[in-house]
Amino acid sequence: MKSFIKICGITNFEDAEIAVQYGVNAIGFNLFNKSKRLIPLDKIVNICNDLSGDIEVFLLFVNQEREFVADCLKKLPTAIPQFHGDETKEYCESFGRDYVKAIRVNKDTDLEKINHDYKSAKMLIFDSYDEVSYGGTGKSFDLSLLNGLIEIPFLVAGGIDETNFHNALLIKNCSGIDICSGVEDGPGIKNHLKVKNIVEKVRSFHV
Repeated sequence: MKSFIKICGITNFEDAEIAVQYGVNAIGFNLFNKSKRLIPLDKIVNICNDLSGDIEVFLLFVNQEREFVADCLKKLPTAIPQFHGDETKEYCESFGRDYVKAIRVNKDTDLEKINHDYKSAKMLIFDSYDEVSYGGTGKSFDLSLLNGLIEIPFLVAGGIDETNFHNALLIKNCSGIDICSGVEDGPGIKNHLKVKNIVEKVRSFHV
């Protein structure tokens, strides 16, 4: 099965369009107001309306008010909410659509509880743990912590680039990768050659 590729932290039309042209499966827009890759909702709507092809759109939220999330999903009715904070299962399910739950992993993460709590998720995203930041740090984590224990389809994030993506794809039940800083020249500025290279390498990689 073809690996799922998501490029997160999109902040402009050119980077989104390149993702479409290179056959990326999904792009992510960050609506967390403390993110270095924050993008206004109206700009996201305009970008999505102008894209030349179909691509899944993920909207990243971190512990945000339910009313704000609902308003964003109303304006982008096909977008998938990605909850990257401490949101409960009940909160994630309350919007009545597919959702993605991101988990910051360290040695104390209870993966069995994750399997139970978020079994309704479309997929999970496992990212490196950071005391301050919620993703996009460029830091990797010990992939052996996942240890084949995850029953829900998932993506691996956290410092993924063209040199190490294969380590993620070899994990049992891993559906693909979520890339942010690994294809950037700076926060929110994607390097189109790096995007092209990693897509080609992932597509030619066979587990």
